[in-house]
Formats: sequence, structure tokens, C-alpha cells
Amino acid sequence: MQGNKFLYLLFLSFLLCPLLTAQNNLQYYLNSAFRNNPTLKESQNNISVKKLDKSLTEAQYVLPQISLTANYLFVPYFNNDKIVTANPGPNAIGYDASVTNGGLYSAQVNVTKNIFNGGVIDAFNNQADLQIKSNEFNFDLSKHNLEKDVTDQYIICWQAQQLYILSAATADTLIQQLNITKNLMMKGLVKQSDYLLLKIEFETQQLAALQSLASLRSSIYQLNVLAGIQDSSIVTLDNLNLNKTSISGFSKFFSQYENDSLLILNQQDVFETKYYPQLNLFFNAGLNAVELNDIQRKFGLSAGFNFSIPIYDGSQKSITRQQSQINLNSIVSNKKNQEILIKNKITESSSQIDFYINSLQSITSQLGDYNKIMILMNSELMHGQLSMVDYITIIKNYLDLKKNEISSSAAYQQALNQFNYWNW
Repeated sequence: MQGNKFLYLLFLSFLLCPLLTAQNNLQYYLNSAFRNNPTLKESQNNISVKKLDKSLTEAQYVLPQISLTANYLFVPYFNNDKIVTANPGPNAIGYDASVTNGGLYSAQVNVTKNIFNGGVIDAFNNQADLQIKSNEFNFDLSKHNLEKDVTDQYIICWQAQQLYILSAATADTLIQQLNITKNLMMKGLVKQSDYLLLKIEFETQQLAALQSLASLRSSIYQLNVLAGIQDSSIVTLDNLNLNKTSISGFSKFFSQYENDSLLILNQQDVFETKYYPQLNLFFNAGLNAVELNDIQRKFGLSAGFNFSIPIYDGSQKSITRQQSQINLNSIVSNKKNQEILIKNKITESSSQIDFYINSLQSITSQLGDYNKIMILMNSELMHGQLSMVDYITIIKNYLDLKKNEISSSAAYQQALNQFNYWNW
């Protein structure tokens, strides 16, 4: 008897030690996931990149463009007094002077400035704002999805933990009963077969505890992966008590459809900026000469403007507007389908919540009766008024009911999580 008890205590300490390392709650894993998730970091980086697009627009369309250019063109003439000249003799051999001017020596500072382009700037800035909103929505949606995934996995871990604790506690109760039964058997008050039946059930619960521990390890590992935590130890998880969110008037899922529609309209606006009149002022100053003679006197400056306006391009504006309308129709259709999906998901999860509330109330009532039975049957077993088979049968029925309570509690929390996810 003492040997069995010693082995059991070793077994029990092996099972319980992993749960004594730390105690974490759902918010701990959510905070870690939000901090470490690469998708969220990428969305934040995309928002920063799109904010810089406004600076690019200002640099391109508001600020003047300044450049430094230098050119040298060597055009030699053969059979002529001078190898390089703008006035070759009649017998000279080389390119026509009217084409080349005999060469080119140029070093200039050039300044250009777009004017009358306020519509272009507004279109591109509006595009940047809409893209920022799109990335902000992607960030919020990714965070919302991550919250649901982490919560679901936390519930799975909690369920595995509760099953493990149940099996370990049952084994603890059975070993105590097994020791008492062995003493009675040694005195001839209990049949050996009863002792062996109880011993088999104890070993079954030992195995169940080990299997639950393995499941718990795997579940915790997956939770750590979602949360970006590098840790292989098993921790004690706090109980979870989610609250059902109230129905809101507008779903955040729909905000992306509105933004996508505006992006399509904006893309059309950006395309149509090509039809705006283009007026560019330019100014340059520096050296511009065709020969080296008196080159020091060839410094000067020039200024002017370039104006352009498109007249006909094969009706591209009309074609792209038709494409934009088709894309807008697709968004409207997708939004309607999403509305139906969300309503169905909310209805489904609400129904599940009500079902598990009623189920848990019934299980709680049954467990209360079973607790009374467990107290009575221990006394009956000691007085020989209850067979070992009946005792083990009641134990198994009680365990099945407790497992049903654990699974129903987990399913209830998952239904709440599902409801809160779609009611966003």
C-alpha cells in the first residue's frame, strides 16, 4: 500500500508541477499578440508609407524642380583650317554645320515650376488619404481577427486544462479509495475483484490525466505561436468570462466597402487629371556656346513656358468611367452578400448562446444531485451496501457530466466570441 501511494504521489507531482510556473489571463496573450504580430506591423508600416505620399505629391507638383545640366558635343572637320568651327570652308569634310553648329558647350542651371495644377494635387492627396484609411481598416480588421483567433485558442487551452485538472483530481480521489479498499480486502471485508476493478479505474484516470496533459501542452504551444511568445512551459490559465456586446447600428465590416467605392471614384479622378491644361514655367542660366572663341561672353539666361492640352485620345475617359461603374456595382453586390452573412452569423451565434445557457443550467442542477449521491455512496460502499461495479458506474457518469460541463462552458464562451466577432 505504501509503495502504491508513493508511486502515485510521484505521478501526481509530475502532473501538477507544470501548472505551477505562472498564471496568465486572456489579456496577457492579446497584448503580446498585438505587440508581436507581423501583419499588424506591416499594416502600420504601410500607413507610414502612404502618409509620405503626400510629401511626394508636394515635391512633384508644388515645389519647383531644379537641375544642373552640362553638355559637350565634339564635331570635327577635316580638310579645313580649324578642326572645330561653326563656319567650315567649302572643302571641309564633316557634318553639315546647320545641323551641328560645329559643336556644343553647355552648363546650365534649370528651374521648372508647374502652375494651375491645384486639381491634380487635390486628386493625389485625396488618393493618399483614402489609401491611408484603407490601410487603417486593414489594421483594425487584422487586429479584430487576431483577437478572435487568440480568444478561441485560449478557450481551447482552458478546456484542456480543466479536463486535465478533472482527471488528476479524480485519480487523487480514487487512490484514496483504493488504499481504503485494499485495507478492507486484507481483512477479508472486500472481494479482491472489487479492489482490482477500482485499481483499473484508477489507472484509467492516470492515463486520462497524461493524455490531457499532452493535449494541454500542444494547445498552449499553439496559443504561444499566435501570441508571438517563445516559451515551452505550461502555465495556469485564468477562467474566462466574456461579455456579449450590444448590437450596434453600423457594422465596421462595411466601412471598407464605402472606402473602396471612394477609391474607385478617386482613381477615375486621378486618370482624368491628364485632361487638365498643363502649364509649366521654366528658367535657365549658364553657359551655352557652339565654339570656344570668346566663350567667356556666352553666359546668359532664358525663360519661357510650355502649355499643352489634350484634344482627342480615342474616348479613353468614357471607357474608364464605364469600367469604374462596373467596379462600383461589384462592390454594392459584395456588400449585400456581406450583410446577409453577418446577419446569419449573429443569429446563429445568438441561438448557440441561448442553447448553452440552458444546457449549463441543466448540468449544474444535475451536478448538485450527483454531489449528494457521491457523499452517500462513499458511506454505502464502506458498509457494503453498494457494489464496486455500481460505485465505478456512478463515478464514470459523474465524470461524463463534468466533462460535458467543461465542454459546454467552452462552447458557450466560443459562441460569445463568435457573436462579438461578427457584431463589430
